[in-house]
Amino acid sequence: MATKRKTAASAAPATAPAAAAPVFEAPAESWADTILRTNFASVEQDSIVLLQAASTLLESDAPEKVNIALDQNLKLWIAIKAVLLNEDCPVEPEVKANLRNLAQFVVSTTMLATQGTIETRKLVSLARLNMNIAEGLLSGQRNRMIQERAYQIWEEDGRPEGRGQEHWLRAESEISGLFKV
Repeated sequence: MATKRKTAASAAPATAPAAAAPVFEAPAESWADTILRTNFASVEQDSIVLLQAASTLLESDAPEKVNIALDQNLKLWIAIKAVLLNEDCPVEPEVKANLRNLAQFVVSTTMLATQGTIETRKLVSLARLNMNIAEGLLSGQRNRMIQERAYQIWEEDGRPEGRGQEHWLRAESEISGLFKV
């Protein structure tokens, strides 16, 4: 199944929406604005933005919604790419390079969509990409939290030798409990 993507040249003239038709609007602060504000350093906020973009792509069931979702997702990834070029961005260099490559893929895929139609599988692919990056961000945050807590436990226990795995498992259990709440 393919969805027709209207370009500015092919879009119908704006008319007043029907009274019963739901309005599809972007959030007050755009996803791109959030990424630019957080500098890709707020794992939770950045993950939420990526998941919102993924959800919007998957829920796009009309050409107008597809246009908005693709445009907002494109702006999001352009903002991610811009932030990754910033020296203050806390992302590791190898991860930065990978994310820049993914940003280029998103731009290319979205540009192909402006040529007429976009297949549903491509929308799903873009959405999955966003979901996987969000999951990776959260997983990395969880591992950092476990590492910090394991170190605290080690110090509290008097810095004993040979009990690193015990401390790690205890920290992992505690942090996993936090994520379940």
